[in-house]
Amino acid sequence: MARRAMVVLAVGVLLVTVVLGSTAALAGDTAQSYIVVLRPGTQDVPGVAAALAGAHGGRVGFVYEDALRGFSMTMSPRAAAALARNPMVAYVEADAAVSIAAQTIPTGIQRIFADDNPNLYIDGVDDYRVDVDVAVIDTGVDFQHPDLNVAGGVNCTGSIFLAKCVAGGDDDHYHGTHVAGSIAALDNGVGVVGVAPGARIWAVKVLNSKGSGYTSWIVAGINWVAANASTIEVANMSLGGSGYSQAEYDAIQGAVNKGVVFAVAAGNSDDNADDYSPSAFSNVLTVSALADFDGLAGGLGSPTCRTDQDDTLADFSNWGPEVDVAAPGVCILSTYPIEKGTYGTISGTSMASPHAAGALALLASASNPSNATDVYNLYNQVKNAGNYTWTDDSGDGIQEPLLDVSNTVTFAPVLVEVATPPPTTTTTTTTTTTSTTSTTLPGGDISLSSVVTYEVRRVHYADLRWSGGGEMVDVWRNTTRVATTANDGSYTDNTRSKTISSATYKVCNAGTTVCSSSVSVTWP
Repeated sequence: MARRAMVVLAVGVLLVTVVLGSTAALAGDTAQSYIVVLRPGTQDVPGVAAALAGAHGGRVGFVYEDALRGFSMTMSPRAAAALARNPMVAYVEADAAVSIAAQTIPTGIQRIFADDNPNLYIDGVDDYRVDVDVAVIDTGVDFQHPDLNVAGGVNCTGSIFLAKCVAGGDDDHYHGTHVAGSIAALDNGVGVVGVAPGARIWAVKVLNSKGSGYTSWIVAGINWVAANASTIEVANMSLGGSGYSQAEYDAIQGAVNKGVVFAVAAGNSDDNADDYSPSAFSNVLTVSALADFDGLAGGLGSPTCRTDQDDTLADFSNWGPEVDVAAPGVCILSTYPIEKGTYGTISGTSMASPHAAGALALLASASNPSNATDVYNLYNQVKNAGNYTWTDDSGDGIQEPLLDVSNTVTFAPVLVEVATPPPTTTTTTTTTTTSTTSTTLPGGDISLSSVVTYEVRRVHYADLRWSGGGEMVDVWRNTTRVATTANDGSYTDNTRSKTISSATYKVCNAGTTVCSSSVSVTWP
């Protein structure tokens, strides 16, 4: 049966509409865009796509080989119907057009108790960052924003006739940058801070400067994430809508099977989330929006940027049994592209989802999910850690837990230190008119005798042993002073990293430039 679907990009309460054309609407021979999904196990997807395009008079766009096996293609509706009967094809789905119709600690960070968790080191100093990679599948991310750690990205927007993902992903809208800030804005004393401060953000641009795009672009973005699943652990999708895209579901499942966790917005229609995708999918963490104006429980906050009741489900938020958690999504302050003001406040389940993505990032940094079982375990950890200090007034009779990252046992991320300039080892020389003398600073010589490296739960450690020196010493790893400690001749360095492969250590008298010789080491 022909199906119509509306997709919503939850930019505040701005709507992004996707209409899946009916068979009647597509009658005739005018070329349309379709997503063709091949049967599992199909080999040489580019070759198959080219052959099928030649046989049916179509033009191949994106080729999907990682999240699913398939491709996008422009062809006539008659050709699409014929192609769907090919035994190599699992199904053909009409592509969907998308268009927009229209250091402060943010209250959302406070309401989920991120600033109360000492494991996150939220103190206004950019000295530690969460060691995790998060994909923002959206309008892109501002690569130049001083409050974000953008590692790179890809741009999957363009023409459906010349479909291709290319390096890039800079945000020429604003939505994706706002999402990225709630996930991972730096804890640097400037602007705002995210749930997983300093996490590496990957911009996956699937919507253009007008907030418009196609399902084929979104599937291409998910496919790119799946291809990079060895690097990316978490993805956020603050977009979605009515109807059901089997291709989108299958693409997400392909990425989940490779260990990527997904947080998605429930939608902004005050409706059952089960009638929307991807919020109805069973392979994602679906997030509804809480109205919270003061960052505190109790329902006493006064409305700020829009009218609603404090500590209740946002009046626009979708609800229902498919919703997994609630998170703050009303009047959320976060990052904006620099040219649009650097910071801004908007509302929507799009703003709630990245809070949950940040929570998943905290977990993923420590557990490094590698398959679907690991992914579902992280979803359950987030749900089980939630609290119920809010009022669900949706009328669905199901109160989902409110996101809460205060548990220091559950949310104990692996962190990486931000480099600070080391001292330069020198000898102080005093010159007079009659002589030149070398001055040795207090503490005497230091001899770094051994550095032994090893791993605990995939986190890299190093045990240092030395002799000599004063009462207090500084331990340096590369360009970072990792400790100032009493001189007992030994120190264990927890790098808080699973990826560091080599380092150079030295030990210095505290606050001086009198240091041992450097020792370089590697981890297996």
